[in-house]
Amino acid sequence: MKRPRVIFGKKLFAREAPPAQWFEDERRKILRRAVQIGAALAIVLVMLFSVLDYFFKPVLFETFLAIRIGTALLSFLILACTRTLIGTRRPYVLGALLCLIVSGSISVMCLLDQGPADPYYAGINLPILAFGILFPLTFIEGVLVVATAWLMYLLPNLGLLEPANATVFLSNNFFMLSTMLISLVASQFHLQHRRREWLTRHNLEKAHRKIRQHSWELAQKVEERTRTLIQSERLAVVGQLSGGIAHDFNNHLTAILGISELLLNRRNLPKPVLEDLAGIRSAGLRASQLVKQLLAFSRQQKLNPLVLNLNEIVCDVRQLLLRLIGEDIELVIQTAPDLLTVRQDPVQVEQILLNLAVNARDAMPNGGRLFIETSNVRLEKAYCKARHLSLTPGRYVMVAVSDNGCGMSEEVKARIFEPFFTTKANDRGTGLGLSTVYGIVKQTHGDILVYSEVGVGTTIKIFLPGLDEKSQAAADLRGNTDMPKGKETILLVEDEDSIRDLTARLLRQQGYRVIQATEGRDALEKVGTVKGPIHLLMTDVVMPSMNGPDLARELRSAFRTMKVLYFSGYTDAFIMRKGMIAPDSHFLQKPFTFEALSLKVRETIDREA
Repeated sequence: MKRPRVIFGKKLFAREAPPAQWFEDERRKILRRAVQIGAALAIVLVMLFSVLDYFFKPVLFETFLAIRIGTALLSFLILACTRTLIGTRRPYVLGALLCLIVSGSISVMCLLDQGPADPYYAGINLPILAFGILFPLTFIEGVLVVATAWLMYLLPNLGLLEPANATVFLSNNFFMLSTMLISLVASQFHLQHRRREWLTRHNLEKAHRKIRQHSWELAQKVEERTRTLIQSERLAVVGQLSGGIAHDFNNHLTAILGISELLLNRRNLPKPVLEDLAGIRSAGLRASQLVKQLLAFSRQQKLNPLVLNLNEIVCDVRQLLLRLIGEDIELVIQTAPDLLTVRQDPVQVEQILLNLAVNARDAMPNGGRLFIETSNVRLEKAYCKARHLSLTPGRYVMVAVSDNGCGMSEEVKARIFEPFFTTKANDRGTGLGLSTVYGIVKQTHGDILVYSEVGVGTTIKIFLPGLDEKSQAAADLRGNTDMPKGKETILLVEDEDSIRDLTARLLRQQGYRVIQATEGRDALEKVGTVKGPIHLLMTDVVMPSMNGPDLARELRSAFRTMKVLYFSGYTDAFIMRKGMIAPDSHFLQKPFTFEALSLKVRETIDREA
């Protein structure tokens, strides 16, 4: 019966045997060693007594020598049997045979010499006594063995005794009975000692295995926590960097996008100029998406979650994925019919699928197969712990993206979510794709599991919390293309001249009356000359001397029905986390397009107080 072992922190229990059986195995080993020692001693002592027979029993020397040689040969046979299967499974049988052979030979010599009272034959007690001392026998085994040995001495001599020798015979048998009792008691003490010794050793081994197991688990936890901490610190550093540059960078992008849209609305421009302007606008939009990726993996980008069925999103992006991966890669989509809904931003889900598809495509330069699967899964605590997932047990929706490309080594797999880490050429990747996916999934309380093997392929599983709600309509993710107009009065406060002038031009183009101010104090001075109500305060959040929220509070006393729309180059999550504006405030993230500006202004003005 195999005992449990621990190999590299992994328990190998086929089927645990009870401790009693484990000790029985140990007892058999002890018995086998005792039989080996007893047989060897019997061979030596029998030959030694044959020398004594020559001096004390010269008449029966030849007969006794034959008996002793036979006893030695049988003892040698028993010694050989201890190394066979019977010596492993039933060593006490060999021990009993050894005791009976030695005791029987002495009894036969007593019978031939016609004198059991002779002290020369008291050696029959020795194998009985040695058997009890050397062997950890159970009580029943001990009684059977010593009783049989005693009967072999008693029975052959009962008919040979003369009445005059009865007293000597009884005294000898009393000595035999005493020897038998001592042998039984000794065997029981030996058995208990061996059992306590084994239990102590067993408990120590068990404790040692537990210590090794806990040490291994602790080392794994420390390694995992260290990796997580290092990765979190890297993300935090890049997050701070991205949040710091977002303000200035988004201001410049807002100007680029706004001016390009104003110029594109001029129909009298030559076609080559319009094409160049469209290229400028397209480059600006790509730059704004790059900023959003930076903010997404640093988890500073505010999402717009809806209750979605991911099957719909996967099917919607199918055509886009086909154009993206090329004709030499086969796209296979398998969706679960009863998929649970999730609360996610549909645009971010599309971004996840596109980024994973791009990575899979780059891993299959000679073509291959891209497999996308959705399913419902129930994660248990043991699975999350084994896979190092930061998820609570429950129901999740799994999205798996697999490819049969080149795969990744363990070193690469350990770093794939690091920002700016890439194995691609400098002109083919920024290292933000998987970092963006990681940031989006973590921000929505999900997790990612990566399987990869060099030369076989990669599977990335994303687990998102499942819901029982019905899917919301998200048919047009791009919003309404109609840009509403108005005639209301808007107070525009922005410290960047280019952004302020451009935004004012866009708003006036939609019919609004716009009052411009460079910062908070300037805005308070200008509202004193305004006749009529101010319908909307559109202000930057972070400005010198007075920020946007403070300005809004100052103006509320004079314009109680005034609505407020904040905009900033910093992210909404950053500003709300700092407590600058309330979570339910209207907010427009720079850079914004003409369409986004028009829709947000109209939405804020029409909102009920």
